Amino acid sequence: MDVAAGQETTVGGQAHRGDSRASLTLAQEHLLLMGQVSRRARAVLAEAAGGRWPGREARALLDYLHAVVLRQASDEERLLFPAAAPEFARLTRDHARLNAVVEALAQASAEKDALSLPRLAVLTRDLLAMLERHLHAEDELMAAAMAPAAGALAHRPS
Repeated sequence: MDVAAGQETTVGGQAHRGDSRASLTLAQEHLLLMGQVSRRARAVLAEAAGGRWPGREARALLDYLHAVVLRQASDEERLLFPAAAPEFARLTRDHARLNAVVEALAQASAEKDALSLPRLAVLTRDLLAMLERHLHAEDELMAAAMAPAAGALAHRPS
């Protein structure tokens, strides 16, 4: 995530230190990720709403998307999504669509003209909605996939 070692952040009303990321659940990591993306996206949208080109803000959003969000999506596919599990195919398709929206956002950001400012705002809002839906679906699917394993461990004789 985008939390420096030792920096405190809040997830679900609880404070977490940046160096304790390993103890966060996937759902908590997703809350952090969504918060970081939302903060950067709001800065882009605020500039666009004021009729100003959000160059620095768009770059910060795109940098975060590439460095964290898309990398995490790739890692999840490799590490968490079983290759033969059809229920994970939707999440993989979501990742491909997310990549496409990030690419379109980068193109709109590079155009820097009056026509692309509204497009940049629409793409930013679309990205937020898509990411929120995807993270929610991923959290639900991963929780369902982990439930049988957790149940088996709980009923294991000592």
